[in-house]
Order: sequence, then structure tokens, then C-alpha cells
Amino acid sequence: MTTGYADGTFQPHRPVERGEFASFLYRALDPTTDPETDVSFPDVAESNTHHDAIIWLASEDISTGYKDGTFKAKDPITRGEVAALMSRLDGVINPEEPEAPEPEMPAGEPVLLTDPFLQVPEVGQTNVAWFTELEGSQHWVITGDVYGLTAEDLAPTVDKATNSRSGVFQSEANNTQFTVTKAESMQMSRTAEDADSVLSDAPAEEDGIVSRDIFRHEATVTGLEDAGEVDYRVVSILDGEPVLSDTFSLEDAKTAEEDANILLTSDHQAKNNTPANLEWAETVIGDIDAVFMAGDLANVPDRASEWFDSENGLAFFRGLQGNAGFEAPNGETYDGGEILQHAPLYTAIGNHEVQGRVDGMNSLDESFNSPVPREVAEAEYEKVAVEVNPDGHAEVKEQWIEDNSFSTTTYEELFTLPESESGGETYYATTVGNTRLISLYSTRIWRSGTAESDPAARQAASRFQEAADTLDDPMSQGHGSFIFETLAVDSDQYRWLQDELASDATTEAENVVVMMHEGPQGLGDNVTPAFAEPTKIEEKDAEGNVTGIRYEYEAENNKLLTDLTPLIDAEGTSVDLVFNGHSHLWNRFESENGVNYLETSNVGNSYGAYHELSGDSRPVPGAPWNADNYVEQGSPGGLEPIVPSERPFASLVDPDQDAPYVASNDYSIFTNLDAQAGSVTSFILDTKNPDAQPEVLDVFMLD
Repeated sequence: MTTGYADGTFQPHRPVERGEFASFLYRALDPTTDPETDVSFPDVAESNTHHDAIIWLASEDISTGYKDGTFKAKDPITRGEVAALMSRLDGVINPEEPEAPEPEMPAGEPVLLTDPFLQVPEVGQTNVAWFTELEGSQHWVITGDVYGLTAEDLAPTVDKATNSRSGVFQSEANNTQFTVTKAESMQMSRTAEDADSVLSDAPAEEDGIVSRDIFRHEATVTGLEDAGEVDYRVVSILDGEPVLSDTFSLEDAKTAEEDANILLTSDHQAKNNTPANLEWAETVIGDIDAVFMAGDLANVPDRASEWFDSENGLAFFRGLQGNAGFEAPNGETYDGGEILQHAPLYTAIGNHEVQGRVDGMNSLDESFNSPVPREVAEAEYEKVAVEVNPDGHAEVKEQWIEDNSFSTTTYEELFTLPESESGGETYYATTVGNTRLISLYSTRIWRSGTAESDPAARQAASRFQEAADTLDDPMSQGHGSFIFETLAVDSDQYRWLQDELASDATTEAENVVVMMHEGPQGLGDNVTPAFAEPTKIEEKDAEGNVTGIRYEYEAENNKLLTDLTPLIDAEGTSVDLVFNGHSHLWNRFESENGVNYLETSNVGNSYGAYHELSGDSRPVPGAPWNADNYVEQGSPGGLEPIVPSERPFASLVDPDQDAPYVASNDYSIFTNLDAQAGSVTSFILDTKNPDAQPEVLDVFMLD
């Protein structure tokens, strides 16, 4: 590459000139192509020692000189210029292969992907939303005399309504009047499919994660004051033709004096018992006026089919809209309940609403299981910012961090929810009739309980450890069961909750419900380890080299007990009910301050109840972990579970005692809050028996 100077010296401390560096590269590469003869610089004569090297660099677009057309071969080359030259040189040495076309999902059908569903009703108005695979040209909600309308009836109206946001139109076919409200549309930004999608046209495994076009449409229907229930339908113009939904009913927000039945549910997650559970809930409760859902709506939030059209009959919207068609193991076919078309849905974020890192992932499951703490991704971004965001755009930075940490974007795009100033849709409060709902963001990444004492034997990340081969790569580590959004004292969420609990809307409400995915009381396995930020412990050898990383969860740092509970369960509290999910079982508790705690998430599989009357104990990691941090039986919150009041099950350990829980894969439970009566009634269904009907399991009153 270099032989030194003509006088035989090397002069190692002398700055390298731009022309000299060009020759270094030229000799190192020994190119087989001659420099282009039509490239020249006015300050580089053919007699210049470095002429051929400079012209070759320019002809390959490795260096094109300065804006004034010169090359300045005698100027010292800077570190930045070297970095830029080497980056462009890499493109010459390792030219990119032509990109293969991105795999695509087949084009969507001109049909509605969901029935319409209701969102955020207010006095005099409510929102209506629905989804399609095709973008369509126009989308409306129609209200009034809409029951008998057909696509043909609407055709003459299409041209008139195209340029209108809303208006009253008359059907020329049957002389009926209806009101049209135009919808706003958006394309979902992260929905996708992969080889694990339960679709006949799912992508091949080698295609990885394939983006899927999904479009959401939403309109705000106004003029509903004192209107009672109003018939409505939605219309989408797809491939030039109007496509109509069936006819459903809507109304504006419930007043404090009106009756309201509120379905309490969670953890649907495409579980087998969900369609039967929802079908019977609609049958037994009757008119359901709202749904409170404490998280884990689907399994993998970015997988579109889990929400819309999975061919196993267990898609989220189909179950809650009576369109499931699920063939159950007991031989019956269950459609779910026609609920969301008539009742607004209010949700809380569970761990299955959080999609993990997507960059570098080959499947949606891999992505879901690979979230990275945001602060770790932010630190990694700083290392690669010049490469991935050379112009320093804020939106590029934010997208890179999201794609390399975790995201609730799909969840937030799916639903229109009330918002808080600090948390947006991730935590919020709203009023349904006489009931104040406070929805918290209380969840963390679920990881297995594997705990290998020998650092060298650790094959995979878990809640307790890092894999031995990832110790030098934070982006490949699991970071334990880290919390997605803190509830700790003085956090944004904590301060917001303080203000909300003191607000007139909460203190004056007849019923106050705090909804969260992970709660402070429970007999399930998911209440351990403690809801604390993982304490990272680096294990080192005698020379100080890191040989392992493990995590502890100190019981005294359980934020649900040390920070949240004193806020919501203080003497004189307005809170009547803390409603959570996560462990797929039924259990309830009551504190000395009269706060009721309820998990009623048993719609599918159960992970067991850990209580002296079940005979089961939660696994506790061995040394070097501190066993005192982990609760084998009972609730970490210390309250005693209450035996169901109406239809308890005998304990497995002592048949003469009733079990204070239900944890079964054969029985499914749904719960109704009768807001006017202040009663909470849980119903239990034997899903093995197709002839069985739900029975009342438990009833309690809110004080």
C-alpha cells in the first residue's frame, strides 16, 4: 500500500494527504477497471503521482472532490473524510444484491373485516368504528330508517353523499329517511402476518414477518340527546360498490340514573372457552351496556388475524361480535356474543398488548418475546445514530427506538379510548353511568421461571437469568421481567392517579372501579415474582470478569403493595373494586377498608391456584437466589381469599372444605357488574357438557 518517501524515510508522524490516501486505497484494491477518462479535476494534472488513484475514486463515486470542482490532493485528510471514504468504499467492495421483492399478503376482499363497534360515548354522541382490508373510497355511518336498506337502495345516495360530512338523505327505493355521517379512515401501521398465522394464505416461514394492509374507519354520530336507542349501519364503498353491515343499535352516554350492566372480563387470548363464555354472557346478562376488559385481549398484538379473521374461530372481534363459529371440544359450535356492536369497550393494557422488538426478528412470536427496556434501546441508538439517522430527524430516532424496544402502537390504533394528559390511552379514567372507571397500565414482560445456579449452564434468558452467550450484548438480553410503565411513587402515572382519586368525578361516583392487568392480590402464579424492577446482579470470577447475570425481585420493592395499595386502599377511599386479570382464574378478596379485589379471567386455560387447599405451591428458585423474596402459597398482598357465596367447589386437599377460588380448564366464568344495584355477580359454566347452563357462582355488593 505504501513504500514511504523517495528519500527512504516513512515519516510516521506526518499528516496523510488526500492524494496519498487515494493511492493507499487504489493499491490496496488493485482495481481491474481503468479510471474513466471523462472524469477530471482542474488541480490534478495527469503528471500528478496520485492522478490515476484520484480519478478512479471519483469514477466509482467514492470521492467526488469539493463543491468548487477541485480535489485538493495536497490537503491533509481529516478523520471524518476517512470515515466517509471507507463507508462508500464498502459499497464498492461489497455491492448490495438487488433486493428481492417484499413478500405481500394477498389482496383483501371487498367485505367488512368486522362489524361496527362503539367507542367513547358522550352526552349526545358516540363513536362508531370498523375495519376493512381494502382502503375503499368512502365510509359512512347511517342512522334512522336503515333496517331494510340494501346496497341497491343506497346506490343513488352515494354520489350525493360523497362530498358531504353528514346530512339527511332519502332512499329513492322505499321513501325512507336516514342520516349519513362520514367516517375518517387510517391505515394500521404495524399489522402483519407470519407462518404461525392461522390463515389458509399465511406467509411461508422463509418470508418472515409480512405486512398486512388493514384500514380503520371511525365516525362520531351526533344529535343523540334524549334519542334513546337508535338503529345504525355502516357503509364502505369497496371496489366501487357499497358494502353494508347488518343493523345494530347505539345510544349516547348513560346517565347516572340509568341502569347499566357492565361485563367484567379479561385474558381472552384466543382460548377455546372464550366463544362459549361470551355467548352465554350475552344470553344470561341480556343487554350489556359496557365491557370492562382487564388486558390480554389477543396473544400477539401485531398479528392482524388474531384480531380479525383467524380461521380457528377465536379472533378477538369475532368472539365479541357473535361471529366466531368456533367448533368446541364438546361438539357444540359457539358464535360468541353480539356485544360490541351495542356496548362500548374499555380496556387496560396487559402484557399481550405489548409487541417486542421488531428489528431483526423473523417471526411475530419471536418479536413478541423479545422486548427490550426503552433505556437500553436509547443507549444503543446513540451508538448507531450517525449510521441510521445521519440527518438527525426526531421521528426517525423515535421509530428506531420503538422498533428496537417495545410498542403498544397496534393496541392504541385499534381502539379509541379516553385519554389522560400524561399517559394518553395507556392509562385513563372515564364515567359509565354512575360508575367511575380508572384504567391503569400495570404489566411487565412475562418470562419463564428457569433459574440455573451455574452461569455457564444458562441456555436462555428467563425472569431470573441471562443466557451465557449474550453477556456482552444488551440488545440480545431479556433484562428479566421488567415493568413496561412504572406505578412507583412520583412517577407520571402515580401522580396522575393521585389527582384522579381526588377529583370530583371519582369522589362523587356511586361506584369506583380500578382496572389493571396485574393486581396486588391473587392466588395465581403470575403474582410472583414481586412486581418490582429486576435487581441486576453481575456474577464475576476471581479476575473480575463477568461470568453471569441474574435477577432478584425484592419483596419489599413490590410497587403494587408499597406504592399503589396505600393510594387506592387507604381509610376512607372512594375505590370500591380493584378488578384485574393475568392468572386465568377466579378469586376475590376484601380489605379492612372495604375495597374488593376480583380476578375473573377464567375464560380458557388456567395456570392454577396456589393455596393450602389446592395442594400446589409456586416454584421458588434455589440458591443463590433469596427464597424469602418468593411466595409459595397465598396472596403476596396478604389478604385471605373469599369462598364463592353461591356455588363453591370442594377443596382438592380436604373435600370437607370449600375452595376459595376456581382454577379449571373445564369451567369458564363471566361476571356482571349491575351498576345501579351495586352488585357483582359471577356465573360459572361447565364447558365440557354441551347441555350445561351457567349457574351463579358468587355475588357480592359494592359498599
